[in-house]
Amino acid sequence: MKENYEILEKIIPLLMINSPDKLKEAEEYLLMNSNLPGPRANLTLAYEFAEFFDREQISNELIELLFCWANIPAFESPVNNPREYLPFCAVMALSSHYFYADEKQKGNIMNQIKAAMNDSRWRIRESAAMALQLIAEKNFEPVKEYIMKWYPGSNYLEKRAFLAALAHPPILKDKEIVRLSLSMSENILKELLTVKEEIRRSEEVGVLIKGLEYCLSVFVTELPEEGFELLKKFAGSDNKIMIKILKSNLGKSRLIKKYPELVREVQAVMS
Repeated sequence: MKENYEILEKIIPLLMINSPDKLKEAEEYLLMNSNLPGPRANLTLAYEFAEFFDREQISNELIELLFCWANIPAFESPVNNPREYLPFCAVMALSSHYFYADEKQKGNIMNQIKAAMNDSRWRIRESAAMALQLIAEKNFEPVKEYIMKWYPGSNYLEKRAFLAALAHPPILKDKEIVRLSLSMSENILKELLTVKEEIRRSEEVGVLIKGLEYCLSVFVTELPEEGFELLKKFAGSDNKIMIKILKSNLGKSRLIKKYPELVREVQAVMS
C-alpha cells in the first residue's frame, strides 16, 4: 500500500475540482486504501482526510457529500466492508470542519455525531467518539456543552461514546475535564448497579461495560488520589459486572506500573 500522504496527494485535487466524476474517483481511492476487510481500518488516512476539512474554504457540495457518506446505511456498507470506511471518514471530517461551520451547520454536525453513536456498526460508533475528540482538542467547551445537554437522557451507547471521547489523554491535561470524567463514570457505575438482569445482558449494556473496562484507568491515571477513591467506593460490591469492570482496570499497565500500592489497596477491598 502507498504511504498515506501519497494517497492524499491524489485525493485532494479531486475534492477541489468538485466534479461528480472526480468526487467518485476520490471515493474510490478511499475505498481502495481503507484496509477493509481487515481487523483495523486505515486510521492514519482517516485522520489525514479529516485534516483536509480543517479549513474555512470548503464548498457546500463537499459538506453535502460528507453528510451523504455519513448517512450510508448499514445494509449498503456493512461491518468490515470497504464502504463502511466512507461514513467512518465522513463523521471525522465533519467534526474537523466544526469550528468553521455556522450555527445551524454545527448543530447538524453534532446531530450526525449523535446518530453515529447509535449506529449498529462498532466502527461507526467509534468514529463518533473520535469526532468529539477532534473537536475537544481545539476547544473542549462545545463538547462539554453537548455532553451536559444530552447526558441526562442518554442511552447506554451514548454514555459509552461520551466516556470514550473523554478517555483521550491530550484533553485530560486539564484536571477539570478529568473530574468531569470521573463524576460521569461514578454516575454510570451507580446506574449499572440498579439495572435489571435482562437489560444487563443486552448488547448496548455490553458495549458500555467494555468501554468502562478501560476508560476508568485512563481517568484514574490523571488524578490518582480522586480516581482510586472512586474505585474503592465500588470495590466492596458483590455485583459481578462491577467486579469485572474493576478487575479489568486494575490490570492495566498504566495503573500497575505507576501506582502499584494504590492498586493493591483497591484489590484488598475487593477480596
